[in-house]
Amino acid sequence: MHTHAARPQDRRTALLRRAALFEFPASADLSPGTEAARHHTIQWLSRFGVFEDRASVAEYDALRFDVLAGLFYPRAAGADLNLGSDLVGWYFVFDDQFDGELGCRPEAVARLVADVIRISEEDLAHGGAEDGDGPLLESFRDLWRRINSGRPQVWRDRFRHHWLEYLHSYHREALERTGALPAAGGADAPRSVEDVLALRRHSIGVQPCLDLNEPFGGYTLPPALHGGFPLERMREATDDVVVFTNDIASLDKELAVGDVHNSVIVQRERTGGELEDAVRHIADLANTRYRWFEETAAELPGLLAEAGADPDTHRAVARYVDGMRHVMAGNLGWSLRTARYDEQGTEAVSGGRQRPWAQLTGAQ
Repeated sequence: MHTHAARPQDRRTALLRRAALFEFPASADLSPGTEAARHHTIQWLSRFGVFEDRASVAEYDALRFDVLAGLFYPRAAGADLNLGSDLVGWYFVFDDQFDGELGCRPEAVARLVADVIRISEEDLAHGGAEDGDGPLLESFRDLWRRINSGRPQVWRDRFRHHWLEYLHSYHREALERTGALPAAGGADAPRSVEDVLALRRHSIGVQPCLDLNEPFGGYTLPPALHGGFPLERMREATDDVVVFTNDIASLDKELAVGDVHNSVIVQRERTGGELEDAVRHIADLANTRYRWFEETAAELPGLLAEAGADPDTHRAVARYVDGMRHVMAGNLGWSLRTARYDEQGTEAVSGGRQRPWAQLTGAQ
């Protein structure tokens, strides 16, 4: 298979051309607290030793993960937005650990995932650092405590379930990279877009981000409503739209580093056509998912009324649906602003280079 990424000077143009294929908006609805959250998260990560020098801070800051948080939570501010920004920032720092050798070592990935899970099982009031935890795990301990403290148990159980799905997806990805997990159709079967989605719906990390909409909005959805039709399917559609958007936005970067967990690359492998044909196919899938989401959202008030839902439930569901919209549109809006996927971001991870914060685990 021949995969030619765009020349550096053409990558921005290619990204804008591909983004124009989406039929849903790229959000510009940014929380007014975003700039404060930007400084907070940099200071927070720095306090735990994530960055080794000013150059590392500058490289991180150029990626503007605070903007992603501000677009995800445009109605949040203060401590809530700072928390959302910290979660998003930690996500990407964690994700970058797997771009190099570690991502192809399933046993080392399993140990790291187990360490993170260990921290999530600590008593929030009495959990403490262990010798050698290091910046990644120590920052996670602080993040986990702040996210979960004072939350209803039903919400904490929900958040933990989504968090574990996210963590375990990294081990599965590592197994796939090493050929330990064949495609669903058998060892010789080409991977399908659905194969990619089955894993990426977890590794994209959307569900824990959606969970934060509830405490930020001052409500908790009952389990039957959260896990029933149509909200469960709408969350899955949100996952898919974000995955497809991310795969198109990050395409040149992932071609440069040889990452195989990308629906556009898989679609091209299956069809053997031109790369841009695969891009258009994935954009069409994203648009189809988004249209279904909006059609279903329009039916929700009637469904709730038939079920006898009270006004508070109507308001909570409406806010939750808006939260899903903010994630889909915000992810696209951020993808067009960040340096992570332009020529600068692609060059930063080309030729075997990793981000300065990409080797925090000391995994052996």
